[in-house]
Amino acid sequence: MRILQQTIFIFLLIIFLAAMPSIIVINPNGLNISFDASHLGKLYGQFITELASGSLGTYQLGDQVRLISEDIKGNVMISLFILLIGVLAAVIIGLLFGVFLSRFIITRFFNMLLNILATIPDFILIVFSLVLAIKIYEVTGVRIISLRPDAGALNLWYPIVLTGIAPTLYMFKLLAVQYYQTSGEDYIRTAVSKGMRVNYINFQHVYKNIEPFIIAELTKVVSLAIGNLFIIEYLLNVPGITKFIFQNNEFQPISIGLFSMLLISLIVYFSIRLLLYIFKRGFIYE
Repeated sequence: MRILQQTIFIFLLIIFLAAMPSIIVINPNGLNISFDASHLGKLYGQFITELASGSLGTYQLGDQVRLISEDIKGNVMISLFILLIGVLAAVIIGLLFGVFLSRFIITRFFNMLLNILATIPDFILIVFSLVLAIKIYEVTGVRIISLRPDAGALNLWYPIVLTGIAPTLYMFKLLAVQYYQTSGEDYIRTAVSKGMRVNYINFQHVYKNIEPFIIAELTKVVSLAIGNLFIIEYLLNVPGITKFIFQNNEFQPISIGLFSMLLISLIVYFSIRLLLYIFKRGFIYE
């Protein structure tokens, strides 16, 4: 019953947000904003009718009217790839430097760098990274980004890096704090006094107690990555799912785009959970 209630709430919230551009009316003469919700029933009815007929509807692309179902698959796969790799990199880097490599000197410098980056808002970091990429091209002639949507890998690797910045900062700080607290527990001191190796203690004792925190915070990590993805796909002209959300104010493509983004986030979340489970089954002794 709880899952059903959450599903209904999320469905209603998404279609409400998708309808916002359609009900907001800007009066150019009076320079004010008004709301016209008189046609909401028609919008919702058409949306449900399209879904019931097995169609995702249409959207306007320039002078063309195209089927959403014909164009959305490629966009979903690109956004899914960027988000999955970005979140996976954040978890891996957080575990490496926050737990398994925390005793090395290089981790201290890495920690200092992340502390500096954590004080800068995500949007400023993204804009600064774009300016830096342009300056590198001007000085060296090496192109590391492309604003063409058909540029292939050149249009993907930099968005992946930018998408993973905020989740990496959050995951590393979270795991570093949890590792510091867990290392002071009595069972860790007992393991050290028995002469057990550091890697063994990290795998068999520390990680097992930190894993619940990783799983609990994984939803926030994914949400941070999605927030950056919206900005990055728009600024770098990435042909991802946000194309259907930002390119016009039509209800149908916006709602399908938001539902697709929800589906992508769920796939990423459960994929990371599965990889953590495989890692635990393969390296951690129960």
